[in-house]
Amino acid sequence: MKHSLKGSLLFILSISLFITSCHKENTSFDYNMAIKTVSDYVDAQQMTNLLLNTYFKSITDSTLITDGTAEIDGADVSYSADPAIITILYSWAKYDGYGHLRQGKYEANTASSFLDSLAIINFTFSNFFYDTAAISVGSFSIENMGTTTNNNYLFKVEATDILIKPHDSTGNISYQVEQNYVRVKYPSTTYYTNDDYFKISGNMTGIARNGNSFISATQDTNNLLVYYSCPWIKSGSAEIELPGFIYNAAVYFSNDGECRNHYSIITNETLFLKKFDPE
Repeated sequence: MKHSLKGSLLFILSISLFITSCHKENTSFDYNMAIKTVSDYVDAQQMTNLLLNTYFKSITDSTLITDGTAEIDGADVSYSADPAIITILYSWAKYDGYGHLRQGKYEANTASSFLDSLAIINFTFSNFFYDTAAISVGSFSIENMGTTTNNNYLFKVEATDILIKPHDSTGNISYQVEQNYVRVKYPSTTYYTNDDYFKISGNMTGIARNGNSFISATQDTNNLLVYYSCPWIKSGSAEIELPGFIYNAAVYFSNDGECRNHYSIITNETLFLKKFDPE
């Protein structure tokens, strides 16, 4: 009888420990996996911003518009008014002025003019590489929504099936974009200057290299601020939904007006500091 009672107690204790172990495992949070997922969102946002910087510079570059050719961000850029085409070409790997290597070509075209209200600009990418990662794009377009009440241009950016495929096969980043870019133009000239910047809001969804998904949302009250003069996002924040984890996250970019190579990730009330680019 004693042996039977002892065996029953051991069995109940084993079941209790098993249930407790499962509960702990199911509610545990892998910070490293979460941080890597959020960092891949930042990498995708950064690449999108910098590639668009080159395009937006091109449509307001005095030399390009006058001569039809210019070097912008290390690229050989050509411009045609009829049909309206801008070709951004890196014949070989070159640094873009923001600390990243680019190679290959991407091209913008529209049926009207690049600055016409409601013009839709479509992009194509050909054998394009960014920091040795192969870039492929399903669709990528900008709709010129005209000027705001402050006389700044509003652009609606939409893209699907963007794939960043690193050469080291550590996994791919795939993502979609639905964001608004408000260009704040330095008023002394119609051509671009390093004082021009963008206020970015909207959503980006994707899958990180570790296979986990992310959904970012930036409100127009916390716009991401991107300056031509700085290689990194200077301020703003994004809320990041992480379906694969029990906690979501938020990304905060520096709000002190300085151009800094770092940003903050907060998840489960825990702060992590990250760098955009290795030094």
